[in-house]
This record gives sequence, C-alpha cells and structure tokens, in this order.
Amino acid sequence: MQTYVMYFVGLEPFRQGFWQCVEPADSTCLSARKSIGHSACHLAPDVWEWTDRGQSIASEWDLVCSNAWKLHLVNAAFFAGCVVGVTIFAALSQRLGRKKMLGLSAILAGLSGLASAAAPAYWWYMGLRVCSGVAAASMTLAARALAIEPVGPTWRGMAGVASCFFNISGGLVTVLIAFLVPSWRAVTFLAAVPCIMYPAFLPSLYESPSWLLSVGRKGEAIAGLAAIASANKTHLPDLPLGDTTAARAEQKGLLVMLRHARLRKRLLIMLAVSACASQVYFGMSLSLEGMAGAVYVNQAVGFGIESAGCGLALLVMTRLGCRVTVAYSVLQVGTACLLCALTSGGLQRIWALAGRFGAAAAVGLAQLYLAELLSSDVQHAALAAAAQVSQLGAMAAPALMMLTQLPSAASVPFFVWGPTAIGAGLLLWLLPDTLGASIPASVQDMGGATSSARRLKIRWPRWPGVRQLFRNKNQSSQWTRLNDIDPDQE
Repeated sequence: MQTYVMYFVGLEPFRQGFWQCVEPADSTCLSARKSIGHSACHLAPDVWEWTDRGQSIASEWDLVCSNAWKLHLVNAAFFAGCVVGVTIFAALSQRLGRKKMLGLSAILAGLSGLASAAAPAYWWYMGLRVCSGVAAASMTLAARALAIEPVGPTWRGMAGVASCFFNISGGLVTVLIAFLVPSWRAVTFLAAVPCIMYPAFLPSLYESPSWLLSVGRKGEAIAGLAAIASANKTHLPDLPLGDTTAARAEQKGLLVMLRHARLRKRLLIMLAVSACASQVYFGMSLSLEGMAGAVYVNQAVGFGIESAGCGLALLVMTRLGCRVTVAYSVLQVGTACLLCALTSGGLQRIWALAGRFGAAAAVGLAQLYLAELLSSDVQHAALAAAAQVSQLGAMAAPALMMLTQLPSAASVPFFVWGPTAIGAGLLLWLLPDTLGASIPASVQDMGGATSSARRLKIRWPRWPGVRQLFRNKNQSSQWTRLNDIDPDQE
C-alpha cells in the first residue's frame, strides 16, 4: 500500500477537474475547462482557482504547469529509497533474521507514512517518501522470505507467484480508500496505519527455517517446520535436517558470476529483464491517470487484470516452465506499449490495461527464473542484485513520465518501453529451459547441469490438481540440504 498511494496522492488537478473559473461567464476560462487536458496554464492566475486544494499534492503545492515535473520526481525519489532499502535488507537480514527485519521495516514504514501525511511542504514530503521507500522495499523482501523459505522445493515457485495476489489485494484496498476518502493526506495516513499495527501479528509468524539453520538454531528450525506441517495436517519425514552454516560460508559474490561465461550471460540477461519488467509495470500503472476514464476505475480494473495475469502465469508455469512464461509475458506487455503509443483515448486505455496483464506476471516470475538458472552458492548475491536493478528500473519509469508534460513527447515513454520489453523478451530465448532441471550446488557443477526439457521439445508434466497445490505426497529420499525441506510432505 505504501507503493500504490503514489497513484492517487499526485493526481493531475487540471485533468481531474479540481479547479473552476472565478467568473462563471468568462468564455476564455470556460473554453480552457472544456479543452483537451483541461489545463489552465495559459490563463492568468486571477481568473481561476482551486476547488479543493487538499485532494492532491499537485493542487496543494501548485505542482502544475512549469512545476509539474516535481510530481514525477517524488515517485522517482520513492524508488530511490527502495534501492537503499534492498541494500539494507541484504546487509542486515542475515544478522537480525527475517521477522525482526519485517517488524522494524513495518514500524519505519508506518512512521514515515504518518509523517508524510502531515508534511508541511513539498521537499519535506519528498524526503519522507524516500524513507517510505526504504521501509517498503525491506518490508516486502522480508515478508516474501518468510512466505517462501519454509515451503518445500516442489511448490516454492507456486508460492512465489501466489504471493503476487497479496500485493494485488493491497492495491485494491488502496483504490477503495482513495475513492472513499479523496484527500491525499487521508489516503497517506490510512495506508500507514496497517504498517503500525502489523508488528502485533509477528508472534503468530514462524521465523525462516533457512535463517535459523544458518545461525545454528537447528532446534527452533525443526520446531517451526513441525508446527507448519501440523497446521497442514501432515508431519515431517523422519530424516535429519542438513546444516547450512557451511553452505552459507561458501556463498559467492557477483565477481564469481561475472568471470564465469555461462553465469555471466544468464545474470546479465535476467538483470535486464528484471529492470525492464519493473519499469514497464510501474510506467503503465502511472500512465493510467492521464488516460480516458475515471482513475479509480482504471486502477481497480488494472489490479483485477493483474490477478488474472498472475493466475494464468501460475498455471502455465507448471506446464511450460518459467522461461516460456516470462518471455511471453514480457513480449505481450511490449506489444501493448507500442499499441498505446499509436492510439489514444479509450483504445489507449484498453491497451494500457492489457499491458498490466503481462507486466505483473513478468515482475513476479523474473527472479524465480533467475534462481533456477544459477547454482545455489551464487543465488543470494544474484537475487540481491536483481532486486536492486528492479528498483532502479522502477525509478526510471516516473523519470520518463516527465516527458508526458510536453505535448510533442507524450508518447515517447511508450515508444521506449515497447521495443525495450520486446528486446528483453527475445533475449530470454537465449537462455535454457529450466523445466525439470535440478539446481547445481556450486559454480563448478554448472558445466554438468542439464535440463530434462529440451530447448525446442518441451516435456509436459502432469497437470496438478487443486489439492496438490497445497499438499505433496511425494516423499524425498534425503533431506541433506535445506532446499529439500518440505514441511508439506507426508
């Protein structure tokens, strides 16, 4: 919700009709209200006035006309904070644990959100949004780790994609709040309240077994996994858990990947795809505010389309694998961007909404596919880099949106996002299919890693039933590594 408030606190006041003519009979002013964009920039300041300054930061602090670029600067600053938040999480999560990082991040997100709602001036607000970005990124990564790390390898990919639905739910709640309380301060305040309350629910969460094992707290890890298995009406196999302390010590950094030709190719392509997917997703979402139709309806429909896209991706992934799913998602959103650039009005809105169908799936699956492409000893560094690059891509989206203030460059962002996304989608076909492939333990094993699904001939696995999404009856023969821990196995 801390991310999605940007769609509503900075509504363009002219387009939303937050102004009126001082003299109702002023023909020049009335014609400006009926013009495309409903802009009053060419009018004298004394012939028009705001009807309600508190509906948007743009109307409250006059971020219009020559100052309109400051609206997009605020959003770029938020994502700059997210880059810092990802870095902080990578540095502190291994020392403090996922639960403590989640609690601290939630408190920081709540406090910065409450302070943002009371910001006295624009620059104060932008600084507080940077703090919100730091907290939001760290909170998201910590929550995702707590949700995915206890899940066994069989359904870990599905758990990662399924977590997207909770993000979408947060977006829909934000839309509802903004619709019912059309005040940017109220929206910011109400979006921050759940963050303040969230630490009260932390005692009901289990710490990540992966982290507990890495710091030598094996008994707590077993107890947590046993409790999760009991909640799923099953039990843990009577096999010992592996000690991941040594595995953690053997973790390698980005330099090792950059020296390895195969890893370098996979890493660089997936970093480009992650940045592209994130940039296009937030760019398409922010652009809906300036298109035909009510902004609240556009965003609500957009989140609904995202849920459909993630649901389809979840099903397709089980049959075609991550590479095909991500590639077609990125190609779809790239095509939608080009169509947005070539159309206008209601048709442009349709293509922008269609683009969110593929963008949400691409953002949710890109890092999962990256993890499948790499050996276990470099995954941590690669995923941290992908998270940072993804936020950098998101930061570029509002920067490009500044060009929309120029009538002659309104379509430039779409002409940038379209070919970029299509190029990223085509690059994915240079990577191997990971469907049915095992993850090598180390970089030295990469030369012998093979996939059971060939590049042109895909092995179609058995379609999972609904009950199989939550329970897996195939027992593993060994639990010698942490990645083989599956509390849902009987």
